[in-house]
This record gives sequence, structure tokens and C-alpha cells, in this order.
Amino acid sequence: MKRYLIIILLTALLFPAANAQKKKRAATPKAKTTALTVMDKARAALEEYDFAAAEELLSKEKETLTHKKQPTAEADSMLSIAQSGLTRIHSTEHIVIIDSVVCPKEQALKTIRLSQGSGRIDTYASTYRKNDTQDATFYENDLANKRFVAVPAKSGMSPRLSVSDKIGNEWAEPTPVAGLPANDIAQNYPFLLSDGVTLYYAAKGPESIGGYDIFITRADDSNENSFLSPENLGFPFNSPANDYLLAIDEQAQLGWFVTDRRQPKGKVCIYTFIPNTRRNNYKEGTDPQVLRNAARINRIKDTWTDQSAVTAAQQRLTDLRTGKTVKKAPMPDFYFPIDDNRTYTHLNDFKSDEARTKMRQWLNLDKNTKIDAGILQRLRDKYADATNESQRQQFAQSITKLESSYARNLEQVRSLAKEIRNLEITKTK
Repeated sequence: MKRYLIIILLTALLFPAANAQKKKRAATPKAKTTALTVMDKARAALEEYDFAAAEELLSKEKETLTHKKQPTAEADSMLSIAQSGLTRIHSTEHIVIIDSVVCPKEQALKTIRLSQGSGRIDTYASTYRKNDTQDATFYENDLANKRFVAVPAKSGMSPRLSVSDKIGNEWAEPTPVAGLPANDIAQNYPFLLSDGVTLYYAAKGPESIGGYDIFITRADDSNENSFLSPENLGFPFNSPANDYLLAIDEQAQLGWFVTDRRQPKGKVCIYTFIPNTRRNNYKEGTDPQVLRNAARINRIKDTWTDQSAVTAAQQRLTDLRTGKTVKKAPMPDFYFPIDDNRTYTHLNDFKSDEARTKMRQWLNLDKNTKIDAGILQRLRDKYADATNESQRQQFAQSITKLESSYARNLEQVRSLAKEIRNLEITKTK
């Protein structure tokens, strides 16, 4: 017994720190878990593009803050993003993204390699040899006789888009681009397609989802330096973060867009994609989670509907990066998925003659259905803006009539598409 007590005393004397640490650990209470606030939950919902949940949370939080006479500015800003996202997510475009690169923001323009016929993008500072703290950029066409310039504003204001033509050997003084919204906070990152009329640019303004958004506009036929009312490109090109330049190399049939979504400060992600010949939105009835993942670009491999098209595009991208001449890629007539591994882009892709014939019918029907959808949306907008009951009743009648025919045609589009796929799959078994 004495021997046992001696061992205990010696242990306490030789290892006092260990015993003290055990006592300290035993005395330390468990850390309390901090409960998520409503604003935390709203931010998480926005991050997942669950705009409906975010809108509900923020609307209630705004009521609470107003009742307590507390500031609502942050809630207002987030609510605007949620409502804008909720409006646009149903028209998310299906694009095939083949690559993504993260780099410092100031290196983004040099990272994008364009074919010779696609013009030139550069910074305002390097071209005009002037200091610029606003990251202003410019685009020069392939003929080197027209420039779209984001001119840095004075007195700390944000840049605005201007246009400059080359007259002889001299560039004219840039003049503001006519037709663009006067209430934009900033306009930057211009890019003109080789058709000379289609202009992409980024803007901060009332029509943005959040920060900079990418817009598309086209030149007015009556004046080449005046443009029509621009349209927000929507998802997945835009996001609640800043979305900057969109450039398309028509020779290589590749496109790029630059964004700082989910990036640390000072970094951007450059996505490379295969441009659609016409907008190809996800169909009505698409699973909401699938739609959210596509809008936020959850995984680029989820966009790969045709592995052969992806492989060919990746080779064109490699050729561009290594300075090789890129052969002009064939322009797709349409994108029509047959199964998980095949997406047809031309009528000649079909092996079934019957499927090919029905595909011609489907293309016409699908085109008319999309036109009806556009008319229907404009009628709904006019109904919402109507100032008296008589106007609302007139628009309501037109909407009801068109909704009925649109629903029938949409069902026919879906039924015919299913029939075409079954015919082609049966033929190629």
C-alpha cells in the first residue's frame, strides 16, 4: 500500500503540467453553437440560388426591422437580388461549358486568346497611355477602324461606353454610345461580334441582378452608332456577383465570360463555352434543383450533353492557346439531345428518315412557340403596367386566348420531340 502511494506522489511531482492540463480540460465548458440569423439563412439561400426561399426570409426580416425602426438597407439590397433572380431563373440558358480558369482580374483580358478575325480587347490605360483606376476596357474590330471604349469618368464617377471611328490615320474623339440606359451606374467591357451590329457589354444598373451584369444590344438600322434597348443575358452568364466581359470567337466557335462569383477578392473565373446559334433555354418543368445548379454553374461537366462536341471544342481551345490556326467550326443549326450521349446539331445527323422529316416539323413548331412565349410575356408586362381597368381587360382577353394556344403548342412540341427521339433510338439500336 505504501509503495502504491509513493508511485502516485512521484507521478504528480514529475508530471504536474499534464495533470493541470487534464483539470483545465475538465473545467472548460463546451463551446456554444451560434444560431444562424435570418440574414445568414437568406445569404445561404442566395448562394444556392434558392431565390424563392431568400425572398420569403428577407421580406419577413424587412418587416421586423421596419417595426423595430432599424436600418433595412442590407435587407433591401439582398431582397432586390432575390426578386430579380426569381424572375430570371426560369429562362436560364443551356450552354456547354468546356473549361474554366481562375486568374487575377488584371490578367483576364490577356488570358483570353482570340482568332485574328475577332478583333482586339485591351485596357483603356494601355491603349490611350493614361492612368486609370476604374479598370476601363475597350474593343477594336478586326478592320481596326472602330472602337468601343469604356471611358473613365471624372470626379470618381464610373466609366461609360463611347464609340470612336478611325478617319484616315486618326481616331476620332470617343462619343457616348446612343441608346444605352442613362440610369446605368457604370458601363464597361464592350465586345462587338463580327456582324458589326451585335454588342455585348457589362453594366451596373437597375436591370442588373447584382453588381456588373452582361447585356446584349444591337445597332439601330437608322444609325450604326446608336443601339436598341439592351437585354440582360440572364443565367448562367449573370449572377448576384460581378459578371464582366463576354467575348465570342466566331471563327473558332468558342465563347468566354468573366465573373468573380465564388472567387476571393482580386480573382476572377473565366469560363469557356460553345456559343448557341440561338438562345436555348431549359424547358418548362425542369426540376428546380437542376435549374438552380445550371444557373449557378454547379459543375461544368453537368453541361456536357455531347462528349464529341466537347472534345472538338477543347481541341480548338488548345489550338488557340498554342498559336495554331483554328479551322472554322461548322455552325450548328440547332441543339437536339437524343440521349445522354448524343446531341444532334444538323438534320443530316439523323439516321431515321422519318425522324428527320418530323424534326423539320418540330423546328417550325418550336420556333413559333418561342415567338408566342415572347408575345405572351410582353402582353403580361403591358397588363401589369396598365393604368386603367379597360386596358387591363383588353390585355387579359388577349393573354387568356394566347395562353390556351401556347399551352397546346407547347404540349405538341414535347410530344413530337419524344416521338423523334424514339424513332432515332430505334433506328440506331
